[in-house]
Amino acid sequence: MSKSEERTQAQGGHTDTVNRRGLFLALIPLLLSLMVAGGLFYYFSFVDTPPPVVRIAADRSGSDIHELLEAVARLAEKRAGDIRVELVDTDDPARNIQLLERGEVDFAAIPADAVTRPNFSMVANLYPDTYHVLVRADSGIRSVHDLEGRRIAVPEYTSAAYRSFWFLIGQYGLNPERMRPLALSQKRALKALRKGEVAGLFLMLPPGDRHIRWLAETTDVRLLPINQADAMTQRRPALQGITIPKGIYAGKPPLPEGDIRSVAAARMLVTRADMDAGLVRTLTSILFENRRELSIYSHLANFIMRPDLEKGTILPVHDGAMAYYNRDQPTFLQENAEVIGVLFSIAAVMFSGLMWLRRNWLERQKGRVDIYNLDLVDIGRAAREAATPAELAELRGRLYEMLEQVVHDLDEDRIDGEGFHYFAFTWEAAMQAIQEAEARLGLGGGEGPVKARKAAEALKAATGA
Repeated sequence: MSKSEERTQAQGGHTDTVNRRGLFLALIPLLLSLMVAGGLFYYFSFVDTPPPVVRIAADRSGSDIHELLEAVARLAEKRAGDIRVELVDTDDPARNIQLLERGEVDFAAIPADAVTRPNFSMVANLYPDTYHVLVRADSGIRSVHDLEGRRIAVPEYTSAAYRSFWFLIGQYGLNPERMRPLALSQKRALKALRKGEVAGLFLMLPPGDRHIRWLAETTDVRLLPINQADAMTQRRPALQGITIPKGIYAGKPPLPEGDIRSVAAARMLVTRADMDAGLVRTLTSILFENRRELSIYSHLANFIMRPDLEKGTILPVHDGAMAYYNRDQPTFLQENAEVIGVLFSIAAVMFSGLMWLRRNWLERQKGRVDIYNLDLVDIGRAAREAATPAELAELRGRLYEMLEQVVHDLDEDRIDGEGFHYFAFTWEAAMQAIQEAEARLGLGGGEGPVKARKAAEALKAATGA
């Protein structure tokens, strides 16, 4: 074997080694991608991951709102483990706000008239937290104006309901110095009224609250109307007027004795604005899609309402809750499907028309070039048949005139560059036929061949040959 063959064989072996190494390096990212994809598939398909846990500040244990949220926690577990709800017991809505602001809980139930934070977002209205002014029937108190100078149990000092009591007193123009409030917990206030230690009490509870029903079973009490409810809602937009129906707490004798007016601050479920939208949507769906099951555990389930976006809300609605509320609304494409379809049809027709015009223009350009090329073929054939120098001179002149016309057509876009290239090839063939005829007739010298050579060189330069 010669040295040249050995060198060629060695180079070929080296090339095969390089190709195999390059192929192996190219397969490494593919193999790694397949391994990662397989691991993720196994993890999400076969590994049981615990559901995310959300914590809700839910007032004191045994309260109505606590029972409602306990029912929500039960249903969350039954829904294939979408989320797990943990309740955090608190003494007052003000504490709920603090825990939510610090990030110690993810959701909180607070009244609409409480002082909230800029980073809070609304999820749903849970129930109307209604003003109740209850007095003993033997106290002689018939209206809110009669509360002056009487011992009245009120919510504890740190609570939002305590501030609501003084807002009511201010609305009715009562003298604060003549008021005799006694701050007690709800349980102690009900007990004090039953024993006659106080003449009345102020509470914020949902309509039909069972604690007032229990009180009415053992104590003769009267529920005072708040006839200035509409004025109070004007002063505090977070409040809403409400009617407490006759006999909601007792039927014989009825309590209240007739339909009475009151005001309420909606107890809202709120979260932080940066809370995961998917978790918020899941919790919102539990509230609204399981109303019947929730009502088994708590009568408050019947009060759950979505925010009234037309009237406006105290807080912005969270994106996750909004996604659930808008789930049945058509998307932009669905809502405008007909208009978009018409626009697409018009665009398709316009595109088809433009394509037809372009094709027609190209065909016209090609047709013009074809005419020129046929004329050149005729000139070439006439040159081969020419018998005199005069005939060749005429053909040469026709050839130059045609070249000038084609250059002009190229400038006016009547033919394109590709057509001009085809013309140039045929033009050179016709010129060569004339030159061969001149040589045949012994006309090799003179101005004609020189001019023809210069024209051919210029034509090659123009076509990039």
